[in-house]
Amino acid sequence: MNAGGFGGTTGVYAVTLVILLLVLFFGFILPESRAKRARESMRESLEVGDRIFTQSGLHGVITSVDGDVVLLKVGTAGTEIEVARWSVLGIDSGGKPRGPRDPFRS
Repeated sequence: MNAGGFGGTTGVYAVTLVILLLVLFFGFILPESRAKRARESMRESLEVGDRIFTQSGLHGVITSVDGDVVLLKVGTAGTEIEVARWSVLGIDSGGKPRGPRDPFRS
């Protein structure tokens, strides 16, 4: 018999652990990495004239893109502000945001 006294339960625990790790990977890690790639791709594709919104809630039109800095025209007076490229949350396409898809919403 088994000297450890555990019987066949060690294999069951190992299989359960592997299944749990697979569920974590395919349920959380993989969708998050896909969403991160989508956000990075969207930020790299920013162009002059795009209507965007930032993480802080600013909405405006891009007037210049220079490296990691985006010049944004906000308001009706034409005020221009600089924002970091990483702070852009999405591109506004006629009232329907075109940012990266949230993997946790359907």
